[in-house]
Amino acid sequence: MLSNTRAASIVPPTEYSQPRSRETGQSKLVRPAWLSGRGLSNSNKELMSTKMLHDPPSKPERSFEIVARRIAAMIQASYRIGQRLPAERDLAKTFGVSRPTVREAILSLAMAGMLKVRSNSGVYVISRQEAPDVHKLEGFGPFENLEARQLIEPQIAAIAAQRGTEAIFAQLAEALAMMRWEHAQGREADTSDHRFHMVLAEATGNGALVSISDSLWRAQTESGIWQEIHNHMQMEDYRPMWRRDHEAIFEAVQARNPRKASLAMTRHLNNIRDALMEASKAKSMAKSTATTKPTISRGKIR
Repeated sequence: MLSNTRAASIVPPTEYSQPRSRETGQSKLVRPAWLSGRGLSNSNKELMSTKMLHDPPSKPERSFEIVARRIAAMIQASYRIGQRLPAERDLAKTFGVSRPTVREAILSLAMAGMLKVRSNSGVYVISRQEAPDVHKLEGFGPFENLEARQLIEPQIAAIAAQRGTEAIFAQLAEALAMMRWEHAQGREADTSDHRFHMVLAEATGNGALVSISDSLWRAQTESGIWQEIHNHMQMEDYRPMWRRDHEAIFEAVQARNPRKASLAMTRHLNNIRDALMEASKAKSMAKSTATTKPTISRGKIR
């Protein structure tokens, strides 16, 4: 139970605390004008209340799309066909974003036909079109999505280690066994990999975390840029690492060690990020663009 002194210091979330009055020594609590509707007519107050309750949130802009528009504007203002863009690190500094975001933006513009990535050379302008169709690319950028996973999934693994049951451990082991079998057949283990991460989320007993985890996974696989990078990855080089990562996560969860489970998941997601960075380098991406030119059709990369 709170003491009277501490209870008196708690300000309701709908009010702001102002500086203490010199006369009384007490804080004056003032309701924010936007909340009280001060200065608004009754009809506008009703409209504001209705919109706040019923209007769906606007669709968030994707980081790579914002940067892609800025690069496109820069090209239209200052670059000619055949001219090379500044280095990735310089663009990141200019726009105040991370290098992965710049890389996603460049890939989206390359897929839209505005830029060309050349091995051991750089990124060149091949079109000065006014409105590259990067908005048609599905999903968030893979690095943006992965950052969200890095914030959430290590905590999911830690909770799973605390709350996991023998039935959960058996399901994780089954997903791992399927992953090993699929890799032995030279196949990607997308289904078993997805199942492994979903079982971890289910182990928390928190339906919201299950939904978030599934949403992040699907957003990753539906991302047009993710698919483009994934097509250039030599997956057989990464499969042993993916298996070791999942085995380490499973062992930590089964041992009911939250700290090790969280660290193992963090290491796994960092390995994915490193693999994506390597696969999306200009040298790697340029190998296939010389033979195939992806186009945007009906919102998907074909």
